Amino acid sequence: MKKKLPLVSLSLVVIGLVVWKYVHRPVNLEKQPIILGHGGMGVRSPYTLDSKRSIEVALSFPIEGTEIDVRMTFDNVLIAYHDEELPVHTGCPGKVWEKTYPEMYECSHGVFHKAEPTDALDTLLSNSWKDGTIFSLDLKPESDIDSLRLILFKSNVTNVVNQFPQFRFLIESQDLNLLVSLKEMGVKGELFYYAQDGESAIKSVKKKQLAGISINAANMTKQQISEAKTANITVMIWGTGSVFSNRKFLDLDADIIQTDAIKSMVSILER
Repeated sequence: MKKKLPLVSLSLVVIGLVVWKYVHRPVNLEKQPIILGHGGMGVRSPYTLDSKRSIEVALSFPIEGTEIDVRMTFDNVLIAYHDEELPVHTGCPGKVWEKTYPEMYECSHGVFHKAEPTDALDTLLSNSWKDGTIFSLDLKPESDIDSLRLILFKSNVTNVVNQFPQFRFLIESQDLNLLVSLKEMGVKGELFYYAQDGESAIKSVKKKQLAGISINAANMTKQQISEAKTANITVMIWGTGSVFSNRKFLDLDADIIQTDAIKSMVSILER
């Protein structure tokens, strides 16, 4: 039996390699979509979402850029942070907008890498990223934001985006009025309606004359994506976190894909 173990082990290794090669076989497309990381390396990585380190690792791959979540602190500083609340393990739980930026910075945010502070958005963008890098900013003001804070939020977004003309900015929001206001304020970014339904999204984007749609791929069909592109509406989809869903998303023929599985996406696109 012991003599057979090396042969069995070798067979398992060979089978594993064959399966891996099959799963990661190349996808040949006439035109590849733009690939963005989700908050850097994504929710399944060991890096804190939206952190400088997560974005650094993501942009070390041959992709075009990354999505970043944007919130505003009590003292009106835009930060790169996903959730609306800080969990208990940070040592300072509570709502993001109830904390000042110094308080946010001092909190311990990483589950695996506790020394990753929350950067102010302008500080994060001031790093030596490659010219032409795409940053898709997912704007997340608090749902019950008052009118004064909303004005400050929009003004801050416009000022930060316009401060970095070397990058390409896509600006996502679930609030159509917020996007229209940013357009009127002269923000130098492409405005994307963060939608829940493909059909209504196309109508809304046409009506408001926005640049595109940001949507979970489960909520938009391949036919709707085709209709949007015919209307010169850029479609950005998200919600993929594996090599299998990466393949499924590539088949939808969207313009932009945000992925939580960058390594496998790069592999199957042979970048």
